[in-house]
Amino acid sequence: MEIRVVATLQAKAECIDDVNEAVHQIINASRQELGNLQYDLHRELDKPGTFVFFERWASAEALDKHNATEHFQHFVHQIDGKLDSLDIKQLKKIA
Repeated sequence: MEIRVVATLQAKAECIDDVNEAVHQIINASRQELGNLQYDLHRELDKPGTFVFFERWASAEALDKHNATEHFQHFVHQIDGKLDSLDIKQLKKIA
């Protein structure tokens, strides 16, 4: 079953540049993973430092493998302590 993820990251004001660099660095490696169907990054227009990932994965297993990759774990380390908030939603398309 396909899994969709919407992950919203709000960088601390003093960390916006660091988080911006980190979110851009993870894109290419994630898009190349087996089971990745979409991995897009957005920024919120009215809220500086807010980054939103829209992801589609072929299965929960593919998402679990992504979360265990070296590049994803490096990303987690890069943003540690630099966010005001993090909201991750896993979704299933129903219509």
